[in-house]
Amino acid sequence: MHISRFPLILGLLFYASVIHGQESTSDQGLTIGAYYYPWYGAAKPGETGWMKQALRGRLQPQQLPKLGVYGSRDPEVIGDHIAQSVQAGIDFWSVSWWGPNKREDRAMREHILTHPGAGKLKYALLYESTGRLGSMQEPRYDKLVSDFTYMKEHYFDHPTYLKIDEKPVVFIYLTRVYFRDRGLEELATLRKEYPNLYLVGDDVFGGRYHERHARLWDAVTAYDIYGQSMQGKGATKAALKDLHSHYANAKEIANEVGTAFIPGIAPGYNDRAVRKGHPGRARYFKDQPESKEGDVFRAMIQDIAIPLADTEANRTIMVTSFNEWYEDTQIEATTGKQATSSKDDSESGNFYTEDDRYVDYGSLYLDILRKAKDAGL
Repeated sequence: MHISRFPLILGLLFYASVIHGQESTSDQGLTIGAYYYPWYGAAKPGETGWMKQALRGRLQPQQLPKLGVYGSRDPEVIGDHIAQSVQAGIDFWSVSWWGPNKREDRAMREHILTHPGAGKLKYALLYESTGRLGSMQEPRYDKLVSDFTYMKEHYFDHPTYLKIDEKPVVFIYLTRVYFRDRGLEELATLRKEYPNLYLVGDDVFGGRYHERHARLWDAVTAYDIYGQSMQGKGATKAALKDLHSHYANAKEIANEVGTAFIPGIAPGYNDRAVRKGHPGRARYFKDQPESKEGDVFRAMIQDIAIPLADTEANRTIMVTSFNEWYEDTQIEATTGKQATSSKDDSESGNFYTEDDRYVDYGSLYLDILRKAKDAGL
């Protein structure tokens, strides 16, 4: 560590230790958030459009969203997504944000927040570090403070913007990459310029968590559930046991330094239609012969998220995701009309599915969430 940076980093860590420790404003029931993606463009009639880059668009037969191959700016789509979220008991969306005047920003400002039904939910931004801070190998932080200035001017004072302890909440993607012993001067500057922020770091990923990382954030969470559990051990009980262990360790370490913990959950994963290199993971347990669709998600909620929900973060749990179709983590409703399939349109007939079965699940995942919410556990 260069000696000239040391006082700044000490100051940042001291600041982080001071801002934590406030009592939660609520310890009743679960608060459910879901990552939301407003980046889709409507397909022409009869065309598959962006679903060609999603597993469900490659299945035989296809399993499409309930709303078809939609555009994110369509007011009917936004209204239906809000209604589905209310049905599921989702309290807020963490909306993917790639910078000022990018398509996601415009969809959020001009279409979502202005929608007549917008007030039924709260909204936070998901700061997409890979789009704002550059490469993981050689990041640049020159946009960080100006990006938050833009957010303050356009979002934080909106009546539907999510706040914890009266502070606007921003989720920051991949802090475990971009702010592990680097970028700390810029983060300190951001904290000094905007002290009234509640920053949630995407900071938890396997192994033993360290308190010096937890200190930087008001809360820590994990976006990538797949990579630290099911990628290595498949859709198995053993994978979920590992995930619980990672989370329990992270929560203990974070809480020791006054940082809250927000467990993340996901129904499954398959990105083989959009990129190479990752094996897909089913939404049922492959090591349980009688397992059915949704069992992985149910177990994540009951065995991991609920026991580890933190009162210091209003017992919030995060769902990856509401509608990230490219990675097949979505819980958004499908048509529910097609047959279960393990076949796809690849030359081999199983490149995308790897012979796992995929169910046209309808509103199943919304219903699973609602049941957990209503239980009030």
